[in-house]
Amino acid sequence: MFLLIDIGNTKTKWMLRDHSGINKYDSFLTEDIDQDHFEFDEKIRKIVISNVAGFEKEAILKIKLKNFSCPIEFIKTHKKLNYLINNYQDTTQLGTDRWLSALSVSHDIKKTAVIVSIGTAVTIDYLSYDEKKSQHTFEGGVILPGLHLTKNALENNTADLKSTDGVVQIPPINTANAIQSGFIVSVLGNIKSLFDLACSQSSDVTIILSGGDADLINQHMNEDLKKYISIKKDLVLEGLFIVASN
Repeated sequence: MFLLIDIGNTKTKWMLRDHSGINKYDSFLTEDIDQDHFEFDEKIRKIVISNVAGFEKEAILKIKLKNFSCPIEFIKTHKKLNYLINNYQDTTQLGTDRWLSALSVSHDIKKTAVIVSIGTAVTIDYLSYDEKKSQHTFEGGVILPGLHLTKNALENNTADLKSTDGVVQIPPINTANAIQSGFIVSVLGNIKSLFDLACSQSSDVTIILSGGDADLINQHMNEDLKKYISIKKDLVLEGLFIVASN
């Protein structure tokens, strides 16, 4: 049995899994990582962790896991793993969440992909596919603030733009709707840009949405693009399982 842990900026998700399937699955706020979340009777063969929340959270988790006698691995990005090549200029600068998401997609989908993760931050990454070599390449992507960060930045750095709930409206006729619509339109525009780039190199492209706000973005996707979309909420955990199984 593997214990897979995905430490995000806001939420931490974990899964107990082996090759027969998922045994347990849960999540908690990352700020509560110092509490006891990993108490169970199952024998753990290995613990594999992705952390994008900083060294302090990693240090706390190491203390919380000290009673486990199995190997513990904090994942780092690689230049190449299995049939996935990392084309990032400095592989150490690529977040493990983006790398593991690409690894998961490359394992399951044999085509070019645009991978969109919508959470605390929004990442939109382009994964090319060489059919002759049966090989994917992580080509890069963009990073945007998520909806919560967008609202906080405007509220904290302007005099009058307060964080209130809005809806998508084109054109928006109040401030709350203007902020909500601005975020959605920005994400959709960046998805379209990366999708067009992918389509210029391949005739077979898919869009993968993941993260806490995946459904929100999917609601507003252009109908012409919806046929290319699938939603996979736990790409990072799936990537961790691939690493653990190697």
